[in-house]
Amino acid sequence: MKYEFLEGKTWSYENLFSPFDFLVPKNSQDIDLEIQKLKKNQEIFCIKNEKTVKNIKKKLKKISIIRNNKKHYNQYNQIIHRIINTIYKYGYLDNYDNFTKQNKNYIILLKKDKSWIPILYQKIITYEKINDLLEKNFRKKSDRSIRILKKKLRKIIVPNLFYSQYYTDFFLKRKIQSIKKIKYSFTKGDNIINSNEIISKNKFQILSSFKKEYENKIWNNKKYYFLIIGYFFIISMIFTLFILYVFYFENKIFQNNRKLNFLIINILLISLITIMILKYHSKILYIIPFCILPISIRAFFNLNLSIFIHLITILLLSLITPNSFEFIFLQMMAGFLVMLTKKNIPKMENLFIAAAKITITYIITFSLLTLIREGSLEKISLETFSLFFFSGILTTLFVHPLIFLFEKFLNLTSDISLLELSDTNTPILRLLSQKAPGTLQHVLTVANIAEESAVAIEANSLLVRIGSIYHDIGKIKKSKYFIENQQNIINPHQKLSPKESARIILEHVSIGVKLAKKYHLPDSVIDFIRTHHGNSIVYYFYEKQKKIYPNIKVDKKQFQYSGPKPFSKETAIVMIADSIEAASKSIKNPSTKDLENLVENIIEKQKIENQFSNADITLKEIEKVKQVLKKKLRNIYHTRIV
Repeated sequence: MKYEFLEGKTWSYENLFSPFDFLVPKNSQDIDLEIQKLKKNQEIFCIKNEKTVKNIKKKLKKISIIRNNKKHYNQYNQIIHRIINTIYKYGYLDNYDNFTKQNKNYIILLKKDKSWIPILYQKIITYEKINDLLEKNFRKKSDRSIRILKKKLRKIIVPNLFYSQYYTDFFLKRKIQSIKKIKYSFTKGDNIINSNEIISKNKFQILSSFKKEYENKIWNNKKYYFLIIGYFFIISMIFTLFILYVFYFENKIFQNNRKLNFLIINILLISLITIMILKYHSKILYIIPFCILPISIRAFFNLNLSIFIHLITILLLSLITPNSFEFIFLQMMAGFLVMLTKKNIPKMENLFIAAAKITITYIITFSLLTLIREGSLEKISLETFSLFFFSGILTTLFVHPLIFLFEKFLNLTSDISLLELSDTNTPILRLLSQKAPGTLQHVLTVANIAEESAVAIEANSLLVRIGSIYHDIGKIKKSKYFIENQQNIINPHQKLSPKESARIILEHVSIGVKLAKKYHLPDSVIDFIRTHHGNSIVYYFYEKQKKIYPNIKVDKKQFQYSGPKPFSKETAIVMIADSIEAASKSIKNPSTKDLENLVENIIEKQKIENQFSNADITLKEIEKVKQVLKKKLRNIYHTRIV
């Protein structure tokens, strides 16, 4: 249907007239109210015992105080018959407390033959009225014989009307079943709503019924197929934009099924939740934490992708949400503002700030839109504001669990996990500290200089830092064979052949990968272990082998790392920083010129070896990395520079 409407809002279209006949059913609340009304004013059904009066008259004849008192016989007899006639004219009701104590306006229905005769409850005699009736008729007579007579009469006079629960419930049930389920009936041409009219609760119900009937008619009409085709092509266009963006600007994600599935699952998940809410309780649409989508994506990927996915999702959902302009505007404002304020949103402190910003942005934006549309803020409901508040709360509560689930099931790595790995008290780093303390100092230095380099070229600095810290964990097994761990000991390589020494040096990469998997390090961190030497050669032992066997051709592969080469800016930075930091330790009392030459020579050598051929790092970015590394080395060795 082309019309969008919400309860309490203004009908901003032209006068709407019904193009067909349709019915507006009563909702469950209306029906419940009618049922309560029927119960409140229900009729009470009673059964009458016709033999009661005859039995009482027989018993009266046997009362000795009347029969033996000839003087007052006629007088007593008249009073008693008057009392009996008064009591049983309409009936004496038993168990009246079962159905009424406060309401005295019930209708009593007495069964006579096959029909029910209505009698007002006020005309029925109850136990309370018996005493009053006896006192009234024997008011002037207070001798002992009268007191005995009244006592005997109370025993003889018994109820002849009995409350029937069965018939009362039976006829109430019939009335409830006969309640009409139709609230309004419209014929073709009837006015449904006028332009600029406020959509009241009843009008909203009428419009909803009209919309449903309208859509049903389209469903059974050929126009339905055009509707489906239209929706299909619009959704296809939106998904095509999504695929093209990922293909051209995030090609690594496009080629990674896990990451691509992660994005699609996020879009489908938030879409499914929205569809369910709209189907069963559309009024609480804004309680859905839509901003959780860009925040969770931002935890794994970059800012641009998270904003784009948010935009794509909101465009898709606007096809099914009421008042789509308001929906798009609210979600765009909240999503963009949150994503542009803090880079590390999943961090708990920043997450609370983000949730507060979401709530405030929703409230302010919604108020301004209402002011533009209505010309005042009088019609704003606090209930809507509460939905915005709970949306912010739900964002805070569910971001971390969702990120955790995606990490476990899709094997992705978020900034939250990386931050946890930065703790040097993790089991693997504690082991590194104990077995190879020199290597630990080396990796921490590499982490510091690599992180600064990553910041300079806008790479993922946190990933670079964590990758740097863990890239050499393979040295734990044979730590004494690496120079940084050889303080005050004889170099064990002196007793080994160059081939054996090279084998030990080379295998620290494969050992590191095995340890990383054993300690459940994420794949993104393992990539740094595999690539931090690329497919370079251990030149020291390679040259030593050539000197020992000058007449024999040396197989380079026996002295070459298996790779792969770095395939991202981050892994390339760690390779550069690792090589330069290690080489700088071999220079005694380095000057500024020595350090600058060292940086230039090592990077130039890596270029010649094509170590950066698979990484998306540019020459301009490499130059920036050079400048950062030169500056960091000068700071490290400033006390020894001459």
